[in-house]
Amino acid sequence: MLDNILEYQRKDAQLVAIEKEIASSPAKKMVNQMVDYVKSAQQKLVQIEKNASVLIVEFEELKNQFDESIKAVESLTRQKLDDQTEAELKEQASTATKENAKILNIEKNITNLSKKINATLKDFEKTKEQGNMAKRKYEQGLQQYNDFVKSRQAQVTKLQKELAELEKKVEPKMLAKYKELRSDKKFPIFVPLMGHSCGACSMQLPSAKYDRLKANGMLECENCHRVIYLKDK
Repeated sequence: MLDNILEYQRKDAQLVAIEKEIASSPAKKMVNQMVDYVKSAQQKLVQIEKNASVLIVEFEELKNQFDESIKAVESLTRQKLDDQTEAELKEQASTATKENAKILNIEKNITNLSKKINATLKDFEKTKEQGNMAKRKYEQGLQQYNDFVKSRQAQVTKLQKELAELEKKVEPKMLAKYKELRSDKKFPIFVPLMGHSCGACSMQLPSAKYDRLKANGMLECENCHRVIYLKDK
């Protein structure tokens, strides 16, 4: 009974090794990196678009202020000077000076804002191109990964068939326990007793547990929940 499950585990260990080899392959790592890079680029593009929208609103506001100041200056220039008092002329001159200063300040702000908009557009195009490059690398890496997986498929299929045959020889409850722990990413599931300790987590068995193990040949570890067995059983 124990021999069958241990043979099953030995075959399964080969499958686990292939799974790890596939998961840690350079192609898989590159695919994961490019997925993260594309996501990062997309998030950055969304933020750049938001920033650009704010800058455009600011630009429109400045443009409206500029147009209003130009209209105010033009209105002043159309007024007849002969009909105005000295005080009115001084007031008009003061207003014209203020509007001209305002126009110069708006022009300065528009220039600075235009630079920010241009820099934002360049950043957008650069990020977009980097994202597209990452997508191309992702496609290349995915193809390499799929080719690598295919190269191991024959061996995987062979092992899966052998495991299916061995399952028929393993006691159902024992197999169910094995698969339960396997699904929890624990491996190996069945471990030998090492001295008086679990062969996986090294927790020492109390005397009562040790006696039960000697009597039954197998015992679930209270710490890691793997199945401890006696080699001579």
